[in-house]
Amino acid sequence: MVETLTLVLGIISVLLAFAIGSNDETFASVVGVKRLSVKTAVIMGAVIAILGGFLLSERVGETLRDDISPGLFNAAVNLDQTAILISLYVAMAISLILASVFGLPISSTEALVGAIIGLSFANGNKIVWGMEGMGKVLVTWITSPIIGFTISFLIMKLVNFVLGKTVTSFRKHDKANNIFGVLLLGMVVWTGLSRAGNDINNAIAPIVPLFSDGGYWYSRLPLLIGGIGLGLGLIIIGWRVLKTLGNEVVELTPESAFVTEGSAAIIIFLAVIIGIPVSGTMVLVSAFIGAGVGMKKPINFKTLRMIAIFVLLTPVISGICAIGCFYAIRGFF
Repeated sequence: MVETLTLVLGIISVLLAFAIGSNDETFASVVGVKRLSVKTAVIMGAVIAILGGFLLSERVGETLRDDISPGLFNAAVNLDQTAILISLYVAMAISLILASVFGLPISSTEALVGAIIGLSFANGNKIVWGMEGMGKVLVTWITSPIIGFTISFLIMKLVNFVLGKTVTSFRKHDKANNIFGVLLLGMVVWTGLSRAGNDINNAIAPIVPLFSDGGYWYSRLPLLIGGIGLGLGLIIIGWRVLKTLGNEVVELTPESAFVTEGSAAIIIFLAVIIGIPVSGTMVLVSAFIGAGVGMKKPINFKTLRMIAIFVLLTPVISGICAIGCFYAIRGFF
């Protein structure tokens, strides 16, 4: 019975990783500047998702499992724990797939945290609101978009200044574009690895304790299968989000795309190393806007407004869905 429930929860976590991958916008910049086709971008992103999830995700997972609501997740497979995990996954999947259908990037981290808070209320678990728990997550959510915008804006201004002094002909301009195009691919790989290290935990962190007693490789199995699910979601559905963010928020150039990815990579990588779950979506979108303002390019506020609405509603929708699903499962059994 225990093995069957573990298998079922593992399958559900893969489906959730699929939903997260379907909403991954990391490669939007290279699509926007036509350096990679959508097809190539999603395949490349899938490979990077597997590597990043396997190599960089452990510390963020510990924060999500242990710091926000201690005791909500444990290794004992019973009715309450099964109801909690299934409710959490259903709530996140609804939020992510709903946004992906509309082609809008939202934060899987926000969806997970919203579900954790909702289930903590429903199950009577204590929520740690101080800086050792939820407080540091909220501070990161507030500050990371501001930092992303600021860094992207300042670097964009610096790049424009340098190019204005050195690029004096069409030939030099084309050469600069090619250089930034190559640098952009490197930044995208860095961002993709960091995003996977952050985002894969939103699918597999709750079930990691269930694999804790089988040795080193068995305990890391959720990281691998979660990365595969994330990659498949990016390939099959995620191209919609890449097209939206890569083409509809702000017009990108190779240099502005490089600035956007570089700014996001720095912030997300540092957050992953520290072990704080950050909204990669908010960081990347704010970096897009910062680069656009730095270039004095028009911003598509209609699309931006829709993204902002989904970002604000995501934890609320996820929390409500988690509570409803939890009571439905408990009532059924």
